[in-house]
Amino acid sequence: MSASAAWRRLEPKLAAIALRLGQLESEPDRRNSFMPYTPERESPYVDLHGERLLMMSGYSYLGLSGDERVVAAAQSAVDTYGTGAHGVRALAGSTPLHEELEAEVAKFLDRETALVFGSGYAANVGTVAALVGPGDTVFIDKYDHASIVDGCQLSGATVTRFRHNDADHLDRRLSDAAPGGVRLVIVDSVYSMDGDIAPLPELREVCDRHEALLMVDEAHAIGVIGATGRGIEEHFDFKVKVDIKVGTLSKGIPSTGGWVACTPELALFLKYNARPFLFSAALPPAQAGAALESLRILDREPERVTHIQRESARLRKIVTDAGMRTLDSETAVIPLVAGSDELAYDYATACRKAGVVGLPVVSPAVPNTLARLRIAVTARHSAEDIDVAADAFLTAARQCGLIPG
Repeated sequence: MSASAAWRRLEPKLAAIALRLGQLESEPDRRNSFMPYTPERESPYVDLHGERLLMMSGYSYLGLSGDERVVAAAQSAVDTYGTGAHGVRALAGSTPLHEELEAEVAKFLDRETALVFGSGYAANVGTVAALVGPGDTVFIDKYDHASIVDGCQLSGATVTRFRHNDADHLDRRLSDAAPGGVRLVIVDSVYSMDGDIAPLPELREVCDRHEALLMVDEAHAIGVIGATGRGIEEHFDFKVKVDIKVGTLSKGIPSTGGWVACTPELALFLKYNARPFLFSAALPPAQAGAALESLRILDREPERVTHIQRESARLRKIVTDAGMRTLDSETAVIPLVAGSDELAYDYATACRKAGVVGLPVVSPAVPNTLARLRIAVTARHSAEDIDVAADAFLTAARQCGLIPG
């Protein structure tokens, strides 16, 4: 077979994505994917081709990505350790900075130890695939993040889904499952598309009754829920605990990387069995330094969390009172439901023309009938910024026929 003939076998897949994007981004001002935004260090605004826009779809919940203390910590790490890791952690890649960061993560989350991965995605995939395998069963919420799903598929374990945030359905699934093997239940603490929170006390009770481990992904919870931003356990007043906590250093914490907070025995096991940890280069020094300083700032400045919770509740009330659908959001993540994929792109385009970036999330990430703008309120957004955003969202919604004019 010639090389050209081999490529022709791939062409339908390449053409399909080009057609899909061509339908949604049919004109230059409708483009929303992979846009080169240049952020302002001290504000929630970004520059796009010379136009200053208010960013309302970024993940930097704590507003620390441009903080001079975080930047200085990253620079100091580079001065000491250089620009990159020197290998995998098991060989030449570990530094005192990695161990210091892991100790800080464990301390912040009230765990004995923690393990830092190259990304939150890698932490989920590696942990799940290491913990379970053939003969074991994983129970995942219908809305769990793709990294959890991918880890389950890689593991070879039996995978059973249960209805979103439905502890009773999980109970029935566990009752119907084959006996034997490890039973692992995995949920997100804050769901990144809907902004709702997992019912931890009910899930804990079900897991205990069926001798199942409970793993929670805190990616969108750290710095966002709980009185001091410590996540879902603090949100429920520390009345219940989870067995394994996994999270990221790229959202509330403005760096990159992921972590698992657990027992020393499990951390040792993962060091040698979680393939994305064992076979990936260590976290670069600048990212480790930035993450370490950000965690310390969060510990000292819980008022950032209070601000996020207050302003997100206020924005949600303004838009819902005006008729927008925000589903079951109760956190800084606020979905503004448009309906179809095309309507979501119409809405995002109208918002950008009004000076605000609200990025569309469309199928297959969400059902085509529930395409939306995924909005995130951060500590960097002032009350005045929230007022500006609310006005733009509602003006654009009226223009697109989402609410009465």
